[in-house]
Amino acid sequence: MKMQAFNTNIHPIWDTMRFPFETPAISKLKSEICLWANSGITGGVVLGDGRTGKSISIGVIKEAIKLKTTNQTLPSITYRAKKRDKRTIAQCYRNLYRITGEKNKKGYSPEDMMDQIVCYILDLAALHSNRQVLLFVDEFQRMTLDQLIVFAELQDELLEDYKALLNVFLFGNIDESDHLLNQVKTSQYNFLHGRFFIQKYVFRGITNKDELSKCLRQYDTLRFPEIDGPTYTEHFLPEAFKNGWRLENLTDLIWKTYLRVKKPERRTSWGMKYFTGTIAPLLSGYLKREGVNRVNEAMVYRAIQASGLITNEINRVK
Repeated sequence: MKMQAFNTNIHPIWDTMRFPFETPAISKLKSEICLWANSGITGGVVLGDGRTGKSISIGVIKEAIKLKTTNQTLPSITYRAKKRDKRTIAQCYRNLYRITGEKNKKGYSPEDMMDQIVCYILDLAALHSNRQVLLFVDEFQRMTLDQLIVFAELQDELLEDYKALLNVFLFGNIDESDHLLNQVKTSQYNFLHGRFFIQKYVFRGITNKDELSKCLRQYDTLRFPEIDGPTYTEHFLPEAFKNGWRLENLTDLIWKTYLRVKKPERRTSWGMKYFTGTIAPLLSGYLKREGVNRVNEAMVYRAIQASGLITNEINRVK
């Protein structure tokens, strides 16, 4: 069956595969990963709540990590652990092998797959004229520590035989990773702890009003189409925008409404999936239909509710 091409004309606020802009949280994460990569650190862990945007952040930062000495962008590959995966070492080899783009071959042993994986990484490094490659592992909480050993063995072979460095960065949900974080501290996995789990970074969504203001400002300044199109806000509210109104004007109201939701929902930050899922209906629906002069807390609450953030209805705004 022929697959339909992805619609590149979709407005960025509806593009669920990426954020419409680089958030303050992603900028901080990019700086941290850049520091790790430039320090020769073998690996690290990035933990965060669900729907904060960890997976999407990988897509944003993986092509933006540069060596400070040469200003060269470091090549990268992404390994995604799936719920349906078998939690076996063989499955880990198969997933890595698929990244190379080679077709599965009958009778291929893990050693055969490893050889192909090593060749692929070395080719990637050579293509970028360096000896360093980044490996981003998404949803690592779905794996076992024995599977993670495969990454350590891959590191060893690349370093010992080819003098190439593979940095392994593990991304996972903080609540679902406890079993691995505790298990890796046992003597059996000391070497794995030292390899990948010493460096830790907590990825969050929006944590304060200033970060919210910066995100809202992006809707007022970024354009679609990028070169000569209207700003995101202008696209949906052309008359209001022409008269000087900006989405950033709602910072205080939106933050106040979010704080009413935050406490009963026990949120440490406003996950970006929920945030963008709030602004999309607010900008294209409520504000467009009701007008910017009629915006109130109840309207913002309904937009937050539409994002799926609210599960506790006790604090509902009437």
